[in-house]
Amino acid sequence: MVESTSEDKIDKAPLLEISNLRVHFDTMDGPVEALHDVNLTVEEGQIMGIVGESGCGKSVTSLTAIGLATCEVDEGSITFCGDEMVFTTSERNKNLEIISTRVSVTSVFLSIISFIWLLIEPVQGAVLLFISISLLIGGVLTSFLSKTPALAHERFMRTIRGNEISMIFQEPMTALNPLYSVEKQISEVMSEHDRLAPRDISKFGRISRALFYPFSILIQLFKERKQQLLFTSFLFAMVLAQGFSGPLSDWDEKSLVSGFKAINLSWIFFPLVPALATLGLDDGQNRASHAISLMPSSFSLSLVLYLALWMPFSVFMSITAVFAMFAIPSMIASDYLKLDPNHRDQVVEILKQVQIPNPESVVSMFPHELSGGMRQRVMIAMMMSCEPKLLIADEPTTALDVTIQAQILSLMRNLRKEKGTSIMLITHDLGVIAEMCDFVTVMYAGRVVEKAPIGELFDNPRHAYTRGLLASSPSLDSERKSVLPAIPGQVAQPSDFVSGCRFCQRMGRTGDTLSTRPEMEEISPGHWVENCPECVGGSDEAWSVLNV
Repeated sequence: MVESTSEDKIDKAPLLEISNLRVHFDTMDGPVEALHDVNLTVEEGQIMGIVGESGCGKSVTSLTAIGLATCEVDEGSITFCGDEMVFTTSERNKNLEIISTRVSVTSVFLSIISFIWLLIEPVQGAVLLFISISLLIGGVLTSFLSKTPALAHERFMRTIRGNEISMIFQEPMTALNPLYSVEKQISEVMSEHDRLAPRDISKFGRISRALFYPFSILIQLFKERKQQLLFTSFLFAMVLAQGFSGPLSDWDEKSLVSGFKAINLSWIFFPLVPALATLGLDDGQNRASHAISLMPSSFSLSLVLYLALWMPFSVFMSITAVFAMFAIPSMIASDYLKLDPNHRDQVVEILKQVQIPNPESVVSMFPHELSGGMRQRVMIAMMMSCEPKLLIADEPTTALDVTIQAQILSLMRNLRKEKGTSIMLITHDLGVIAEMCDFVTVMYAGRVVEKAPIGELFDNPRHAYTRGLLASSPSLDSERKSVLPAIPGQVAQPSDFVSGCRFCQRMGRTGDTLSTRPEMEEISPGHWVENCPECVGGSDEAWSVLNV
């Protein structure tokens, strides 16, 4: 049942409201229910926590709320700022989709027959082909008409996702694209939602800069490796001047040294003379490798000289030309796609807001170069770049050490304080819930079993499952070397869920509680609980199994 608002609650519509939500997944064994009659709200400026074991439906609830879940919504409503987020296909559109599918299949079958019939009776075959093409066009148009409302709703959801509601996914390494730098991924989100500042460089300026980029690399390389480049150029000039087409390793050291002296450049290449002298060794392989090892340290130059020494000059130049044909366009394209300085400054400023050290360097890094805490901060920066009203954080501190976890939680609190952002925090950690949240929703087996303000839930837990979660968490009052109680069993498979109390199913109980679902009741202002007589009560019988 849908809960009414308590008397002390401000008469104001919540930011996000999920009412009577039921969803299922289609499997090979038939539909499997994932959520059953889920009701929860997130108020403006509130941090609402969702807690429960794995398989209880926390992530499915959040993904369904933003339209990213692959499940089918059976019934219920999800509203954000009064706008409906759940799209339900009408019976008319369902029938149109069925008709379009059948017409398309029929048209394909007729087209096959018509091609065969053309060989027997060309006129009749042409008529049959015309009919099949007409049916195919009709099927496509019918399909388009049936999907038009769904496409319009998807466009609406794209304006909401990222812009109004953002989500921090459970594992940042899988959520971030490993092929793009940090600045590229954050700026892409901002570009999608028109949050980027005007460009500092015009389109013509970007094209001019990109075309000049290969030459700028050569100029920079010449400044840093002047002697190596001069030597390589002189080497090629000697080859061209003497019309040499064989391997350079056949030359003797006297020819090379005399060539240097002839143009009075021996003082520049004096460190290279011992290397050139080794070309007179008997073993060709040893003299080449030894010569290259004595040359100035540069792997690329060594590779170039090795190729020049051991292959015909014409072949070497052909390879160089082919390499340039592919390398130069790639260099031009990469520079053209480089982030505008204004946009880069925006990304740097966002990274500063999430307290990333040295953001000017981090913006050009890739996800694999960052630690887990840094990747999580980048995810938060990406989600907060459009200043959403609601932030859904799905296990934001998973696999992080305690120090980094505290920093991430402090960062989220500051975002709520400074930006007024509401947060839906999904976690297994009741310590995080106690530290962060204003309100808590406890989910079990696809249902909400209890929800209450943070103080009320910790001081007066009513459902046996909630008491079991609290008892299994360590506290300062725990005796040394004592064993924490654990909830016996595990969450049942969704295909095995009973229609009644699913926690009673876990406890191995029998009776009417397994066939009839208990109703949600408000036992105190703002404190709601699934009122199963076996799981909720004033005596110890309700949770004696838990030894709590």
